[in-house]
Amino acid sequence: MFQMENSNTESTLGVSIGHLEPISVEPPVEKLVRGDLIAVNNNYSIDDLEVFAHGRNRARGLLKTPSFEDFKSFVLDSNPHKYEDELVVPNPAPVFVDHKNVSATAILNFALKGFPQGHCDHKALLQLEPTVVWSKLNALKDRKLSQRDFAVFLEDWVSVLEITDAAGNVIGSAQALAAVRNMKIDATVSVDNSVGNMSESRSRFDQVEARSKEEFTPAYFKIRDSAYFGLDERLIVLRLVINTNDDKPVFSIQIVKEELLLDEIIQDFKAKVIELLPDNPVRIGTFTA
Repeated sequence: MFQMENSNTESTLGVSIGHLEPISVEPPVEKLVRGDLIAVNNNYSIDDLEVFAHGRNRARGLLKTPSFEDFKSFVLDSNPHKYEDELVVPNPAPVFVDHKNVSATAILNFALKGFPQGHCDHKALLQLEPTVVWSKLNALKDRKLSQRDFAVFLEDWVSVLEITDAAGNVIGSAQALAAVRNMKIDATVSVDNSVGNMSESRSRFDQVEARSKEEFTPAYFKIRDSAYFGLDERLIVLRLVINTNDDKPVFSIQIVKEELLLDEIIQDFKAKVIELLPDNPVRIGTFTA
């Protein structure tokens, strides 16, 4: 029972309260427990006064860096052991390796004492940058190039490429350039006749082939590169594909066994993150709170 006494005095706002009758407050029909629904008056707002304080009440934010060492130092400096914070669980921050973006995210406030999980909004992101070679290859792969454009590409990159023909014979840079520039489309037609006592049949076979005046024609290009800065160098093999549907040859390159190569890159990246932070659990995948 809630009751206000009679009062003839004025409030601080100068308004007379007057005589108030006792108000009876009925108890809820059912006893509310945690997880039940309740009716809430929405005509109010809640503001966080942290913006008016001299600092934040807890650490949060995102560091993004392409440097292994800077990533390591930030994660270790944010370790709860260093500051002996009683609220934060003294466990190393978990690290999640994103295989699609070649990045690693450490969640520094993943766990809190007394809670199933922390806010998960204090993070460090290691985002590797692709090398010039890897960026160029991904921009060119499966793209159709004219004879002139491919010759220009080959002239710019021939010094770092090992070029072979379909049989595996190494071709010199000058010879490979000449083969591409002098390539032409040859069309041959063969007709076979078969005559029998009661019938006659004829078949026509058209063969279109790209030929060069040079003795050897480039078929594969090999280059050693790490693909991303900070990883180990590996052999990247490119296959030359020549389209002969038109009067002039159309060139494109494909990365041989690209899926396996990408898997090698991710496994190499994960191994380096584990080596960088041996006490932190490292998993392939992403985490969203």
